[in-house]
Order: sequence, then C-alpha cells, then structure tokens
Amino acid sequence: MILCVTLNPCLDKTLTVPPWSPGTLVRGTAIRNVVGGKGNNVARALRRLGRRPRPATFLGGATGAWCEAALRNDDGLDPLVIPTEAPTRVILTVRTESSSEQTAFFDPDPAITSPEAEAMLERLEQALAGDVEALTLSGSSPAAATHGLYSDLISLARARRIPVFLDTYGPALEAIWGFWPTAMQLNRREAAAHLRKPQLSDEDVAGLLQTWTKHGVLCGIITDGPNPVAIAIRGRRYRAIPPRIRAVNPIGSGDSLLAGLVDGWLQQLEPEPLIRQAMACAVANALVWDAGAIEPAEVARWADQIEVEPLPRGT
Repeated sequence: MILCVTLNPCLDKTLTVPPWSPGTLVRGTAIRNVVGGKGNNVARALRRLGRRPRPATFLGGATGAWCEAALRNDDGLDPLVIPTEAPTRVILTVRTESSSEQTAFFDPDPAITSPEAEAMLERLEQALAGDVEALTLSGSSPAAATHGLYSDLISLARARRIPVFLDTYGPALEAIWGFWPTAMQLNRREAAAHLRKPQLSDEDVAGLLQTWTKHGVLCGIITDGPNPVAIAIRGRRYRAIPPRIRAVNPIGSGDSLLAGLVDGWLQQLEPEPLIRQAMACAVANALVWDAGAIEPAEVARWADQIEVEPLPRGT
C-alpha cells in the first residue's frame, strides 16, 4: 500500500461557459465535479499505474461527505478520512468554450484544529505500522495546527525505513528539519518563494538541489511548467526536456510526475528510465482534463520522447 497524504483537499468544480466578460450574466453549458487536492491526484494516478494507493485527508461538512463518496465510488479508492468541523473548500474553475482560457476561484482554507491535526497524526502512525511501501506528502498546509505534520510524518516513516516523497511549499516546507524525505519536488515558482527570491537562476536551482542532497535527499526535482526539469538523483544531476504538446489541462501534472516517480522508485529503475517514466506521467496528465487520469499506454508512448541529459559533475 502507498499512503498519499493531503492536508488541504478540495472539491474541484469546473464550470464550462461561452465566451464572457466580467459583469455579464453567464449561463454555464456543462459542469464537472472531482475530488481535488494534490495527494488525491497522486493516488488517482498511482491506481492507474497498477499500484494500491490509499488517500489520507481531512474532510468536513456536506462537501467533505461528497468527496469521500466520490473517492470510493468514482475513483475506486479507500480513503483514510479525518473528519473536521470546518467544511472542505471548493475550487471553482471557469472554463471558456473553444479556448484554453480558465480562471480558478478558491474558497478560504479550512480552520483545522489542533485535536483534528493530532487525530491525523495518530491515524497515520497506526497505518505506517502496517504494509506501507511508500508515503507521499503533497500540497499546502491549511492551518497553523497542520504546519508541522509533514515533518512529523517524515520522521515516523524514515524510522520505519519507508521511503517518503514530498511535494509541498510555504509553512509546511519551512517546518521540515531533522529527518528529510527520500525525494522532494518543487516547481520553480515555489522554489523561488522558498529561497525568498523574485526568480531563480540556474545556479540557484543547482544550489538548492545540492542543499537537499547534503540533507540526505536521494532525489530532488525542480519543475518549470513545459520547460526543462532539473533533477538530482544520488548526487548526480540531470536535465529532462519534455516534448512540446498542446495541453488540455496542466493541473495535476506535477502530481502525476510524483506518482510516476514513486512507481519507478519502487521498481528500482535506473535514473534515466526513472526520469522518463515520471516525466511521461506528467505529459500524459496534461493531455486529459481530470487530474491524475493517466493511461499506462500513453505513459509508455511518451516516455520514449523525453530527452534526459546527464550533466557534468560540478555544474
């Protein structure tokens, strides 16, 4: 089993509308609801890859109840749910017909309480004592009570020799200390915020990957949308160049990349095939609308089109 933790889930509601402008009355032509949150996307992609993921997340109110039922009935998953008094947030994406334009509106983050955060930690500590082969920690932390959860979970998992794959930013990332994950992933914008810089140079990226390596991180990845990805695996650096595609929806591509990384890591793939698989999962995700709805045949097809360049040592 692979535990996929999300501290800040959501109901992703997509409303498709005709061309519009602010201030006008707009009638939607279609609506689509799926359970969002980065770890839930990772779980969805891992299941498509033939793994046995279990999402673990906070859910509250009527929206949370809908999300739990959808994870079970639509996605075929068995979520570990910590109930919260605060309702699960909704993200409304307005998609304009016959164009690539979309605008997302986010509810405020839920106010997770300290007892609820403690309940999550206790349930996951119990779960980690079972047949867990990997742990993924994805997305932001919604409240002060949850900021340190990822750090606590890393220490629990590493003490049990369970590999940990981390994709977070903001307060949850700043709280990491002592034990570090097996693998870390950030996008370039998140990395710039972490380093408190308006933007990153290639030297900044190389320095950050080197810092992670010194902390014992075996695999570091910094993505940049459709641009080349910077990767360090066991101290050796690579550049991975994805093919140019006409994306349908890039949301969830980083989560699918992480799922491909986890799957390849558990297969003990060598670095270059591992990178190709992870990147191909991101490409396959960008070509469909629902996050994490990748197909293994598409992943295999795109893997051959990922260019992987080993970089000279010291660069």
